[in-house]
Amino acid sequence: MSETFEQGWAARPFKKQFPELSDKEAERLDRVNAAITRLSTADILTFVQSEAIRQKKMPKVVSAAIAKTRATQATKKKFK
Repeated sequence: MSETFEQGWAARPFKKQFPELSDKEAERLDRVNAAITRLSTADILTFVQSEAIRQKKMPKVVSAAIAKTRATQATKKKFK
Protein backbone atom coordinates (compact mmCIF):
# COMPACT_ATOMS: atom_id res chain seq x y z
CA MET A 1 0.00 0.00 0.00
CA SER A 2 1.58 3.27 -1.06
CA GLU A 3 -0.54 5.38 1.27
CA THR A 4 0.09 5.40 4.98
CA PHE A 5 -2.53 5.23 7.69
CA GLU A 6 -2.67 5.73 11.42
CA GLN A 7 -3.17 2.88 13.89
CA GLY A 8 -3.34 2.58 17.65
CA TRP A 9 -5.18 4.38 20.40
CA ALA A 10 -4.42 7.88 19.06
CA ALA A 11 -5.31 7.17 15.42
CA ARG A 12 -7.90 9.28 13.66
CA PRO A 13 -11.02 7.35 12.57
CA PHE A 14 -10.61 5.59 9.23
CA LYS A 15 -13.46 7.65 7.76
CA LYS A 16 -11.35 10.78 8.32
CA GLN A 17 -8.22 9.13 6.96
CA PHE A 18 -10.01 7.73 3.90
CA PRO A 19 -13.25 9.65 3.26
CA GLU A 20 -14.09 7.45 0.28
CA LEU A 21 -14.68 4.43 2.55
CA SER A 22 -18.27 3.58 3.31
CA ASP A 23 -19.41 4.27 6.86
CA LYS A 24 -19.80 0.54 7.45
CA GLU A 25 -16.29 -0.33 6.22
CA ALA A 26 -14.67 2.55 8.13
CA GLU A 27 -16.45 1.46 11.30
CA ARG A 28 -15.27 -2.11 10.80
CA LEU A 29 -11.65 -0.97 10.47
CA ASP A 30 -12.02 1.25 13.54
CA ARG A 31 -13.33 -1.73 15.53
CA VAL A 32 -10.43 -3.92 14.40
CA ASN A 33 -7.95 -1.20 15.38
CA ALA A 34 -9.60 -0.78 18.79
CA ALA A 35 -9.65 -4.54 19.35
CA ILE A 36 -5.93 -4.83 18.67
CA THR A 37 -5.27 -1.99 21.10
CA ARG A 38 -7.50 -3.51 23.81
CA LEU A 39 -5.97 -6.96 23.46
CA SER A 40 -2.47 -5.50 23.62
CA THR A 41 -3.13 -3.38 26.70
CA ALA A 42 -4.78 -6.35 28.42
CA ASP A 43 -1.63 -8.40 27.76
CA ILE A 44 -3.61 -10.93 25.74
CA LEU A 45 -1.42 -10.15 22.74
CA THR A 46 2.32 -9.87 23.21
CA PHE A 47 4.17 -6.87 21.86
CA VAL A 48 5.59 -9.03 19.07
CA GLN A 49 2.13 -10.30 18.12
CA SER A 50 0.56 -6.85 18.08
CA GLU A 51 3.44 -5.44 16.03
CA ALA A 52 3.13 -8.29 13.54
CA ILE A 53 -0.60 -7.62 13.21
CA ARG A 54 -0.13 -3.87 12.82
CA GLN A 55 2.79 -4.10 10.40
CA LYS A 56 1.83 -7.11 8.29
CA LYS A 57 -1.86 -7.97 8.56
CA MET A 58 -3.53 -4.60 9.05
CA PRO A 59 -1.97 -2.96 5.95
CA LYS A 60 -3.33 -5.84 3.86
CA VAL A 61 -6.79 -5.48 5.37
CA VAL A 62 -6.84 -1.71 4.87
CA SER A 63 -5.45 -2.01 1.32
CA ALA A 64 -8.13 -4.51 0.38
CA ALA A 65 -10.89 -2.31 1.79
CA ILE A 66 -9.64 0.77 -0.04
CA ALA A 67 -9.08 -1.11 -3.30
CA LYS A 68 -12.60 -2.54 -3.16
CA THR A 69 -14.08 0.90 -2.47
CA ARG A 70 -12.11 2.57 -5.25
CA ALA A 71 -12.98 -0.17 -7.74
CA THR A 72 -16.66 0.19 -6.89
CA GLN A 73 -16.47 3.96 -7.28
CA ALA A 74 -14.65 3.65 -10.63
CA THR A 75 -17.31 1.25 -11.88
CA LYS A 76 -20.08 3.62 -10.82
CA LYS A 77 -18.40 6.54 -12.62
CA LYS A 78 -17.88 4.41 -15.72
CA PHE A 79 -21.57 3.60 -16.03
CA LYS A 80 -22.91 7.11 -15.39
